[in-house]
Amino acid sequence: MNRVKTLLGCVALATVSLGALAQEKDNRGVNPLSVREFNDADIMMKRTLWRRLDLKEKQNQPMFSKGNEITKYIMDAVKAGLLDAYVDQDMTKKMTMDDFVKKLQIPNQGQVLTDEERKAGFGLDNATTGTDGWGDTKKDDKKTAAKPADDGWGSTPKKETQPVDDGWGTPTKKKTTKGKKGAVVAKVQPPKVDSTEIKKKMAEEAAAKAAAEATALAENMYFPDQLSVLEIKEDWVFDRKRSRQYYDIQTVTIYIPADVHPAGLEMPVATIKYKDLDKLFRSDPKKFIWFNEYNTAQHKNLADAFDLRLFNGRITKLSNPMDRDLISIYGSEKSALWKSIQVENELMELEHGLWEY
Repeated sequence: MNRVKTLLGCVALATVSLGALAQEKDNRGVNPLSVREFNDADIMMKRTLWRRLDLKEKQNQPMFSKGNEITKYIMDAVKAGLLDAYVDQDMTKKMTMDDFVKKLQIPNQGQVLTDEERKAGFGLDNATTGTDGWGDTKKDDKKTAAKPADDGWGSTPKKETQPVDDGWGTPTKKKTTKGKKGAVVAKVQPPKVDSTEIKKKMAEEAAAKAAAEATALAENMYFPDQLSVLEIKEDWVFDRKRSRQYYDIQTVTIYIPADVHPAGLEMPVATIKYKDLDKLFRSDPKKFIWFNEYNTAQHKNLADAFDLRLFNGRITKLSNPMDRDLISIYGSEKSALWKSIQVENELMELEHGLWEY
């Protein structure tokens, strides 16, 4: 009887473990960044693409209309805590609010010293370094101070001390703390300090300082209409279960354009999950709009605009073993542009070929 119970227990444990293994396999088979949950077993073909969106282009301007810039919505949502910003497109590290605000700061165009130059002494005042500016230590002025003038009789006159005037015309005598023998000297009580008032005053000063710093940071930040470059990372997927091809957007990265940045380079600000961005856009369809200039009564939601591919984004990178973009592979922007057009046509022909197959 005991053997039968042991055998039944082993069978039950094996069933539970197999069920748990199957559950783990199903969880791993779905891309967590995908808006549409494609199972890996249903994906027949997949290629990862990186696209650059210039929001000032004619086709992309509806996403960048006055007061409805997509970059404005992303910046406001990150500051409000509705979206999580990441440092890179691999989503390995979240960006703090302070780092996000620093990324949006306009760099100081004046001459800024590095940490090594500051340690070497550059930019420090001579008075603080204790040198004369030529590497020599300043001499002590106390030794060469002017001596009192001689009175002509061979002796230096002594400085006379006078009692301090109390402001009433009669000098006050110096009081001593010594009392008569046996007399009790009264102790001076220190004034009472109200800790509540001090804490309240310190809190008000800290709040005023924080508000002043926030105002200074806001005045030195890029405006949303200046951030006109987006980079989209997406998967070109052919789903065998649905028998059709999808563009599955993974991430959206905001860039500072080269014509705005003082260094003349496109600098990344932050990366956002498109899955979170899709939820934000669909939470208020009338607010997050794709501006329809031909019929203002039929504006589209930004999430629908991405699904309908109502934007133009040039392919700048394809998944490859060396993880290089098209400019690095082909050596020039012109060659990379021709290759991006060629890749678009190849993907379209590949989709038609799969339908025929």
